[in-house]
Amino acid sequence: MTFDLTPAQTQRLSDFRALAARLLAPAAADIDATGRVPDDVLQQLEQAGVWAHTALDAVLALEALATASASAATRVALGPAEGGEGLAGLRGVAPIQAPTERQQLAMAAVCLGLGRAALDQALVVTRRRGDRPAGEPGAPPHWLLADAATEMDAARLLVHAAADGQGTGPAAALVFACGAAGRAVEAALRIVGAEAYRQGSVLERCSRDVRAAALLCGAEDATRLQAADALLT
Repeated sequence: MTFDLTPAQTQRLSDFRALAARLLAPAAADIDATGRVPDDVLQQLEQAGVWAHTALDAVLALEALATASASAATRVALGPAEGGEGLAGLRGVAPIQAPTERQQLAMAAVCLGLGRAALDQALVVTRRRGDRPAGEPGAPPHWLLADAATEMDAARLLVHAAADGQGTGPAAALVFACGAAGRAVEAALRIVGAEAYRQGSVLERCSRDVRAAALLCGAEDATRLQAADALLT
C-alpha cells in the first residue's frame, strides 16, 4: 500500500509545522506546566482551522502541532476538560467515554507527533555527542532509533490511509500509532539516558504524554475490540 500527499496537503503540513514552531515551541513548557494554552495562541490555532478541510488534512495539522506540544494539539482537537481546563487527561482535556472516529484519528495524529518529537530529540542529542553506531558491548543501541523511525513511518501510513477512508479503520490505526509512539519514546529514552528525565525536557513530557494519549480514548482493549468489530463487519 502506498500513500502520496497532494501538493496542497504537503503545503498544509509545511504551514502547520511553521505555525507550531512559531506559536507552540516557545510556549510548550508553560502549556505543559499549567495545562492551559494561552488565549492568544489558542485563538490563532483555532483560526488556522484544523478541521476546516478533510480528515487527512486535520491529521497532518495535528501531527505537526503535537510535535511541538501534544497538550495544545489535543486541546485544539478535542476541547477542554469539563469544568475548566485544569490538568485533567492530557493536560487539560476531558477523557472521552465513547470516542468518535474523528476523535480516534485526532489522537492517532497526536501520537504521531509525540513519536516524531521523541525521535527528533534523540537524534539531536546523539549528533551533539558525536555518537555513531558501534558493536562494542555497552555501546548505545542506535539500531533502536532506526527501528522506531521505521515503525513510525508505518504508523503514519496507516493513520493517513484511515483518515482518507482507505485500508484499516480509525480504531486500528489509533492502536498501532499509540504503540509505535510508545516504543519510539522508549527508544529515545534509552539512547539519551538519564538526561531525558530532566523535568520540563522534551522527552520527559513525551514519556508522560504518550501514556496519557493512549488512555484518553479509553482502554486499549476496548479500542482493539472496536477495531476487530470494524474488520468483521
